[in-house]
Amino acid sequence: MSSRELGPVDGGSGRGGHLADVLPIDRAAIESLSWTLGSRVTGGDATCLLELRDRSTPSALAVFEATEYTYVVRFRTPVGREKFFGVAAVDLRSMLADLVAQDGWELDRGGLDAI
Repeated sequence: MSSRELGPVDGGSGRGGHLADVLPIDRAAIESLSWTLGSRVTGGDATCLLELRDRSTPSALAVFEATEYTYVVRFRTPVGREKFFGVAAVDLRSMLADLVAQDGWELDRGGLDAI
């Protein structure tokens, strides 16, 4: 149901297919999840804690709590494909802080306090 992605794969984002190609996070800190598992965790009545949008492309990043120490990140590419990743809370907080500080990404919903 999951796999570590070590190499870049173009997934329709125009900038590489792995979350680490787009966001400031170490590849070793990301666990790629299957679409089935990711959509199950983030669908239905799941609460989106935070959503960021890239102003330069129609990409979006949404964060959902999976466990007390793990989050599921949904990355939506400009063409609408959804990719899901599991990230430890300690790694996610620093990644999101770095991302919010960058030009181009803006907070659309929620806030860093929820993470």
